[in-house]
Amino acid sequence: MGWTPKKFTKSFPLSDFLMTHQYKLSVVGHASSILIYRAIGVETHGVADKAEARSVVEALASEDKGDEQKTPVYAIIFVEENFYKDLPPELIEKFTRRPLPAVIPVPSPDSGKDSFAKQRLSTIVEKAVGSDILS
Repeated sequence: MGWTPKKFTKSFPLSDFLMTHQYKLSVVGHASSILIYRAIGVETHGVADKAEARSVVEALASEDKGDEQKTPVYAIIFVEENFYKDLPPELIEKFTRRPLPAVIPVPSPDSGKDSFAKQRLSTIVEKAVGSDILS
């Protein structure tokens, strides 16, 4: 009498439930302001202007592991806000249509308190955790 767990007749390997790919993180921005990311092990790409930033972001986003599924190398590409704003809208739309890599703006050193990147990050975090924990 009482609850009895059902017995499974089929076993499920743990590997079916775990991610089988390892991904990288990258930051694109002014060389002097992204050094802190390198200190914590994130791959950094210093750029001088918006054309170079666009070229680097497109190259990183299109890089894959060479397998049949074209698995991306990067899970997240952070782009300094001042360069992210200069990316063409059609390129940003292209990034939002696919799950990986996520191309996310981060505040630049000269960003104000109410920067676009801070607002965008707050929105992303709020969707992920259900509450705005950054404000």
